[in-house]
Amino acid sequence: MKVFVDALRKARVRQRVLCFLFLILAACFYFFVIVSFSAQTADDSSALSYEIAEKLARFLSFFRSDQSLADVVSLAGYFEHPIRKIAHFLEYGILGALFSGGFLPVVKIVRKDSGKAGKLYRRDVLMVFILAAFDELHQYFVPGRYASVWDVVLDTFGCIVFLIFMYLIFDRKKT
Repeated sequence: MKVFVDALRKARVRQRVLCFLFLILAACFYFFVIVSFSAQTADDSSALSYEIAEKLARFLSFFRSDQSLADVVSLAGYFEHPIRKIAHFLEYGILGALFSGGFLPVVKIVRKDSGKAGKLYRRDVLMVFILAAFDELHQYFVPGRYASVWDVVLDTFGCIVFLIFMYLIFDRKKT
């Protein structure tokens, strides 16, 4: 492993640029996937989240033999909204992680060389905030959907939490 890290430390500028280019393209592709989910009509989006909630409810009902079908349906309805919000949190947390690229050794080396890890994390949060706001604005024009400021806040919070974990794992100085 040390040989690998040493080789990356000596990486040429071209290799570093290709690494950043890969991260930007991966983040853009992932954002387009998020936007495609937001482009679903309200009925399609609800059906998808309800299907996931129903599978979770069926899984949980497996542990209790006295559960009826009505209980499973009720439980699925209860889980649908939290599943949507967890999906928001995770989607944009992953997007922030892709933007930061802190999990790639080349990016970590560049950050340590420049000493600007904190500034780069703030840039990543700002970028995710702007993209989340854009996505909510886009969602406003989809039939049956609405834009929510709270979803933008939740999306940005997901990014912040993921970036804190990434900082603790990859950029924190070991003492």
